[in-house]
Amino acid sequence: MGEGTEHNTLPESRRGLLRHALVVAGAVPALAAWFVWGPLGIVSYVGGLFNSMLTFMVLLLVALPTPAAVIGLPVLVVYTACTWRRQTRSGRRSLILWMVATAGLACPFCLGLAGLSPSPFDMFVRGFVRYVERRADIGAIQGWVSTLDPNELADEYGTVEKLLADSDQPPAVKRLSANSVMAMLDDRGHPMVRLLWGSGMIGHWGIMVGRKDMAMPPSDASDSGEHRFPLAPEAYIWSGG
Repeated sequence: MGEGTEHNTLPESRRGLLRHALVVAGAVPALAAWFVWGPLGIVSYVGGLFNSMLTFMVLLLVALPTPAAVIGLPVLVVYTACTWRRQTRSGRRSLILWMVATAGLACPFCLGLAGLSPSPFDMFVRGFVRYVERRADIGAIQGWVSTLDPNELADEYGTVEKLLADSDQPPAVKRLSANSVMAMLDDRGHPMVRLLWGSGMIGHWGIMVGRKDMAMPPSDASDSGEHRFPLAPEAYIWSGG
């Protein structure tokens, strides 16, 4: 009977170890993301997944306690070190939770100042890349771009950027609900289209689609430059500028 009991409890113990291993495996990357990106980065990335402008209103609210967290984290660490032995189990648990929450605001802020972690806007654009991959039919947009007449995008003074009304946009472009859609010529005189979202207050981002042989220019690291992310052989995502 003892052997049967041992045989029945062994699988249960293994399942318990597996559950603990899964919890640890999930907790480690979650904590790493929390301390590197923090709530601002996580909210920004999720907002980018839906290309939602409401994200930036939420960011303003989440960012309000950040200065207090930067100042309060070292104070909280010193207080915890000095009082740890006198704390009850619940008190220690509360201190750990407070430090994790405070570090989630303070650490990404300090890492961002040092240039070691992406900004909330960069995280938003990373999420936007996934949004475009899910929703945009680049092939259909590129097919429409190939029908544009280059002569309508140039005059005697050079190239012209043509703002397209909703009625001039194909369904593949219109469904993305960009703030503006501009048709223009690339460096070789071939038509391309630029979709834009954002504003001067928070920054701009969008999609550039051209011919299949269109090369993506390198990113410009200056403050007023554009960062570019490859999307397809004939398209890329841009931000900034």
